[in-house]
Order: sequence, then structure tokens, then C-alpha cells
Amino acid sequence: MQAGAPLVAFEHVTLGYGRRPVLREAMVACAILALASIAAAGSRYVISPQKSQFHFKAYSLLARPLGTFRVFGGEILADAHNPEASRVHFVIDAASIDTGNAKRDKHLRSEDFLFVAQYPTITFTSTAVRHEGGKRYVVEGELEIRGVRKRIAIPVTVTQQAGELVVQGSVRLCRRDFGINYNAFFNPIRNEVDVIFTIVAVHP
Repeated sequence: MQAGAPLVAFEHVTLGYGRRPVLREAMVACAILALASIAAAGSRYVISPQKSQFHFKAYSLLARPLGTFRVFGGEILADAHNPEASRVHFVIDAASIDTGNAKRDKHLRSEDFLFVAQYPTITFTSTAVRHEGGKRYVVEGELEIRGVRKRIAIPVTVTQQAGELVVQGSVRLCRRDFGINYNAFFNPIRNEVDVIFTIVAVHP
């Protein structure tokens, strides 16, 4: 892909955990297949969970945990000739949330927060990619958490090195936008959640 080429879409999503692929419940697999799309002409890249970093930071009176999701995947198709056709799909296994505290993680998986028993995946599906100049882009799309879809815009930088596509960015979300309204009297939780990521995608 030439320098400055935009991002475009996923065909088949493989979830990974550490250095080994992880096969989750059939419900998760079906959700991933439902999101799959046929890629347009361009260079196809598969997101590498082993090389990528995905973190979020939440805020409460007593703690500011830095968390991650251990299981995620996706594909990118880079097409320098048709930026308006750009698409991005990203799938996270919600149950793989990890803040370094088993008790807190169990609560985050519950109905109070992500409700993973009913909503096993978190997905992002792009609708447009705008080139802002140089290596800077804005990826617009729909983020679905807990069955609620919201349109968001994510500023990113895109570089290519050693045959890999590297996408870096961050975005601030409001948890209440996705129906996550739980709070605690003695440890009030802020609504804002910051997401920071470095996604590395490689040719399959």
C-alpha cells in the first residue's frame, strides 16, 4: 500500500489470545460470521492480536483501572484508489475483559456492565474513512456494545512498516450511551471511558 492509503474492510475475523487462537462459544462465532463482508479490490490485512495493543481506562473515586480485552480480531483492506469505499470491522470477545482484578472483572461481565451472557461481542463497523492529510485519518462508523449501536468518529494515524499496517488512535466514550448505568454510592463511577489502541495488521 502506498503511503497515505486509507483503511478498508474485513472478510473473515479470527479471534486470538496471546500467541494461540481461542475458540469461544458458538454464539460468538455466529456473531463474527454475521459481521463478515466481502472486501473490495485492495490489499488485505489481518489484525494480529499478538502484535496489537488495546486498552481502556475507566475512572471512579477510588480507582482508575487500566484494562484490556484479551480476545479480539478483524481484517483490514487497504485501497489507495477508492477511499470512499473504505470499511473497517473489529470484533471483541466481551468476556475476555481483564483489569487485573478477578472480582472486578466478574462484575464487569455481569448485567450491571457488559452483560456478556446476552451480548458476547463488542463490534465496530466503519461507514466512512476521511483522509485528513499525511498519515492522519478519521474513521467513522457504528460501535455496538451491549446491543446498543452508536455512531462514533475515531481519529487515527496509519503507517506501513515491514509489510505491516499500523493503526494508532484513541477515543473517549460515554458508558451511559450504551445503557451501562450502574453506579456505587461509596465509589461513584465517571461516565467517560478512554480507549487507546495500536492495531497491527499483517498480510494473511
